[in-house]
Amino acid sequence: MNKKSHLIIFLVIILAVFSRLFITIPNFSAIGSLALFCGALANRNRFSIAIPFLALLAGDLILAGTGKLYTDYFTDGYFLYVYLAFGLTWFIGKSLKNKIKTSNLIIASVAASLAFFIITNFGSWMQMPELYSRNAAGLGQAYLAGLVFYKNEIGSNFFANQLIGDLTFNLIFFGGYHLIQKNSPETLTPIKVKS
Repeated sequence: MNKKSHLIIFLVIILAVFSRLFITIPNFSAIGSLALFCGALANRNRFSIAIPFLALLAGDLILAGTGKLYTDYFTDGYFLYVYLAFGLTWFIGKSLKNKIKTSNLIIASVAASLAFFIITNFGSWMQMPELYSRNAAGLGQAYLAGLVFYKNEIGSNFFANQLIGDLTFNLIFFGGYHLIQKNSPETLTPIKVKS
């Protein structure tokens, strides 16, 4: 990778971190797209998997410092489910390597959003026994709560927010990368885009 490639990846990371800080719609951020993007495009596995986790951690620490992150996020272990979900998103991105086309990207976005929803709401069920009973009904309540967390408000559906955010930022990241690579091929490592 050359200096321009590093600059573009740095800007993508900054966008991902700031999307968590300034967009107030729950679960609508660029972190999932960053994980998918890094999995699909980066050549060095250790470095590429670290990028979304470092961006996520930076955002978490900033939010914790401002009081916008709920206080027991780190202490009760819930963050492990969030990080696990984004790790799985990176692996979904790896499955796209050299197979990037619109239909595959949409399928990967839906799969990543669904995985995030399933893993993090399972984490809520595990971490909140005072709210959800330890049976199938309690697990169902946790998933239902994830769908309608804020009743009667725009942006109340965590799964829909995640999916719309992933699709939006995937369009920005993958589309932007493809346009830059197409118009300035010496700038970026080429990606194989199939139609």
